[in-house]
Amino acid sequence: MTWQHPPHFLVIGAGRAGTTSLHHYLSQHPQIFLPRVKAPSYWYAVGVPDAMASTLPASFVRDAAEYDALFANSSPGHVRGEVSPVYLASTAVAQRVAATLPAIRIVVMLRHPVDRVYARWVARRRDGLEPTATFEALIAQERDQPLIRPDAHATYLAGGMVSHVLRSWYDAIPADQRLVLWFDDFARDSAASMRTVCRFLGVDDTVPLDTSRSHNRSGGRIRNPMVRAVWSASYPLRRSVRPLVPQALRDRVFQLATSQVDRLPLADETRAQLTDLYRDEILALANLTGRDLSSWLALPARAV
Repeated sequence: MTWQHPPHFLVIGAGRAGTTSLHHYLSQHPQIFLPRVKAPSYWYAVGVPDAMASTLPASFVRDAAEYDALFANSSPGHVRGEVSPVYLASTAVAQRVAATLPAIRIVVMLRHPVDRVYARWVARRRDGLEPTATFEALIAQERDQPLIRPDAHATYLAGGMVSHVLRSWYDAIPADQRLVLWFDDFARDSAASMRTVCRFLGVDDTVPLDTSRSHNRSGGRIRNPMVRAVWSASYPLRRSVRPLVPQALRDRVFQLATSQVDRLPLADETRAQLTDLYRDEILALANLTGRDLSSWLALPARAV
């Protein structure tokens, strides 16, 4: 394959850590080109055997020419990139990318594993994709399964383990081509985080970007029962027409459907249980990145 429009950067995840907002903010920059649809996930999907291809989301791209064509409308001066959180779910992706795109820059957004896993359950329950009625029941189902896997795509508890995957990226990509962001910093001051990203990508960091709205937040349970039922039942249709519907319209529909939600707070006892489960993972991330993550190990007062 001779690449005509190879990407210059990848946002590799993590899922439920603000990557949709990051995609929206990056797409506003006149010097940056992103495909219209987020998460083509080519560098993961290309490694999936043909016999398993039908299990992948319809938006995943497995053909190299099709992936290259996603960037065909970019201009010569554009910095091209894409956002696919699944790249932080498999240890096979980093070497695959580095072998083809040695100059690639990667951006990763990290979030407390308990919050990420819980946010995934909340969002999938909201969208009618998760049959397990309580998060605690889900934990019971997955607790005895292997947690550290070479591929944790489409999992919950195992998906919270990313330090070994991030290590594969550290081994494959030089340090000056990597940028680690933190969800807490991003949520507190998205504009400052975006200036950091722009400088890392070599584009003008003074271009004003609208970071006033968070995108694709898990939120909670849709309050209106009729809206909740329609939103859940319509998922197959929404997924099939996604590439055909403008991003702005899809955002507006999502905003309307989820405008009134009931928050689903995580029980303190459950948070304490999972924090203990992820203790070694948190320490590994701290050691790998050099970030003080002691606050991630703190427990709610009622749980200690």
